[in-house]
Amino acid sequence: MTRTLTTLILAFSCIQLLGQVYAETKTQHRFAQTYVGFNTQIIPASGSIIFQNQEYEFQPTVIPRFTIGGLHFWGKLDFNINFPLATFGNTSLAQGGKVRFSSGADLSARYYPWRLMDGKLRPFTGLSFNTMKISLENAAQEVRAEGFITSSILAGLSYSYKGWQLNTELMVLPRNERTFYGSIQEKHLYRLPRAYLSLGVARVFDFTLSNEKPKLSGKTKALEEKLLGAGKLNSISIGIASNGSYFLKSPTFSEEFTSLPKHKGSINMEYGLGYFFHRHKFHLGLTYRTYSSNSVSYELEHVVRRKSLALEAIKFVWDYNGFVPFIGVSLGIERWAAGMFVDDIQQGETARTSILSPGVIFGWDIVPSPLETWVLRTNLRYYPYQQINDFQGKTSRVDQFEFNFIQFVFYPNRWWNIRDAKKKSNS
Repeated sequence: MTRTLTTLILAFSCIQLLGQVYAETKTQHRFAQTYVGFNTQIIPASGSIIFQNQEYEFQPTVIPRFTIGGLHFWGKLDFNINFPLATFGNTSLAQGGKVRFSSGADLSARYYPWRLMDGKLRPFTGLSFNTMKISLENAAQEVRAEGFITSSILAGLSYSYKGWQLNTELMVLPRNERTFYGSIQEKHLYRLPRAYLSLGVARVFDFTLSNEKPKLSGKTKALEEKLLGAGKLNSISIGIASNGSYFLKSPTFSEEFTSLPKHKGSINMEYGLGYFFHRHKFHLGLTYRTYSSNSVSYELEHVVRRKSLALEAIKFVWDYNGFVPFIGVSLGIERWAAGMFVDDIQQGETARTSILSPGVIFGWDIVPSPLETWVLRTNLRYYPYQQINDFQGKTSRVDQFEFNFIQFVFYPNRWWNIRDAKKKSNS
């Protein structure tokens, strides 16, 4: 374990860590920079929750989080995603109850009116989309859990110095009222904490600046034309990403199950295999993902599972300094299953559905060079009017919106061909 950790630290230290190289000149290879870091979100005692007809505040909570993001447009725009690592706080209520609240993962966009510069304190404003979760446990250890997808307003300050970035951020939730069942029969209006403060540090790095000189000298263009003429820039693609799937429509429950929260979504892994046609800027591939979503209310539980294999065709439509958006279509072969459980005993049979699901896909690649052998891709998908069978013999809408912030895509053929061509040119 110690040897592995030492190796990782040394490998990270060997990366060419760069400061704000975009400050020198606005070239394609300085358009975007990646960063990773950690921050701590602090939620003060606030809001209100009702348990056993008594009102309580949400107690102070501290959430350490891992951050990955990217600065774009030469220090003007920042996209990042935060993943909670743990949640610390007092969960106890009177009468043997417990409440757990977490702000969950979020996706944020920050805008700097004055671009981020070394040694300068810069304000920012922005928006974030947040996943939040409340879990309420009574004295019988029966639990009701519900997730929320919210949007928040951001404001804060950043300070950068030699590749390090310090951030302080205030997140405000404009609409914080939610309904929640304190028992299977009793529904109350809750108020989530409205203000969230985070303090963090990040390290900025860049893998592609070494390609700037060959591009400016014309070597990159010459090599691209040579390989393109030989058909050696086309390639198989291999992709992997963490993917969020969200219910724009979700199953509705009959009166005896009304305390069950609506399905909100699930995080799953996504795997892709395809082929990229370089000249036509066109990609055709297969994408596979699977997930399970649970809706829990004390002794009640509703489970939905989904498996999808989709054929997807995307066309890259623009290239702005390596920011390359695309649009396309997706056609999924999907298998769904739904079931209801009361006190862990299944009610009736599992309802299964097989559907052919058309959808649209759009997003963007970050492509610093036409000779890149791997890229970072962002995918957004929308599948309208999906219908599945449910355990009560009804059909339910389960329209899906999917988002993955960073998909790693590798082109093995290009890697081999470019590597071979560079060796020959240097010999």
